Amino acid sequence: MNPGSDQNLPTTHGWHPDVRRALDNLLEVPAEDGAVAVFDFDNTCILGDIGELYAHYLVETMRYRYDLAAFWELIHVEDGRRRLQKLTEEALQIAPEQRSSVPVYRDYLAEMAGLYGRRLRRAGKRDCYEWAVRLHVGLSEAEMNAWSVEAVRRELNEPRRVDKFETKEGREVRVARGIRPFGEIRELIADLGEAGYEVWIVSATNIWTVRQLAPLFGVPPQRVLGNRVTVDGEILSAETDKPALFREGKVEIIERVIGRRPAFVAGDSVTDYEMLCHAEELGLVIDCGDELLRKEAKSRGWAVQPQAMLTGAEPEPGDLALVGADSRGQT
Repeated sequence: MNPGSDQNLPTTHGWHPDVRRALDNLLEVPAEDGAVAVFDFDNTCILGDIGELYAHYLVETMRYRYDLAAFWELIHVEDGRRRLQKLTEEALQIAPEQRSSVPVYRDYLAEMAGLYGRRLRRAGKRDCYEWAVRLHVGLSEAEMNAWSVEAVRRELNEPRRVDKFETKEGREVRVARGIRPFGEIRELIADLGEAGYEVWIVSATNIWTVRQLAPLFGVPPQRVLGNRVTVDGEILSAETDKPALFREGKVEIIERVIGRRPAFVAGDSVTDYEMLCHAEELGLVIDCGDELLRKEAKSRGWAVQPQAMLTGAEPEPGDLALVGADSRGQT
């Protein structure tokens, strides 16, 4: 049976039996010296997308560097730069405690929420993954770290829901709120560590934000690789620090920074495809419904775990204390 299919799935949460067997087979053999395990992050380690939600947080709190020409140069005219500038200028004049009740601020939220989708339709995923991190131009690393902690703690506490916005052009934009760490993934990472594997996270989300969540999974921040821009002093530029971590870029950064081919790789998206192919022993697909990835998994012998069977646990008070732990001084 293909564990990624929707038929005959156990009704309880947890590992699919076929996946559990594959993981047990991997773990029962002692890891070789220097063995590496690599995990994607959003929708692999957590339910939700913290990269998207951190961007939403910066929009809501109006903390992007709207005062910089370098920020607005990143917004294409075809994607509504002039309207966004006007709405932003007006919204900034409103006291923060009054914004939620003012129509212009709600219009600002809707248009900013729709910005990624407009660029995605025009330029595609590869461009957008890189561009989203460049929007942090002008922020300091200290701000990125501190505000990431705020955003992460907020989203860990938020109920799972979908906020809906309607843009001027009549498009509905949805933002899935609330993130939840997968209990099974936390346990797997701990088991891999005990078996002698060095565990890394390789994510397309910006590196500063993912590093705040890594301690929740027992992964030290220095073993997090994420999209980033070059830094001048402590200030983020608008220039991508290559490679962009999209598809083959994830393999390139593994080879460059880790320097060892991973024995185990877990990912949820076709953007993790090359990284999954790079696994020497076992690839694990967290199945979110991508039919192409399911087919590739079947032909390549990867394990396929339906995401819906994983347990997105409510955070414990101790979990919130772990957010941001040991991240200061990481660059």
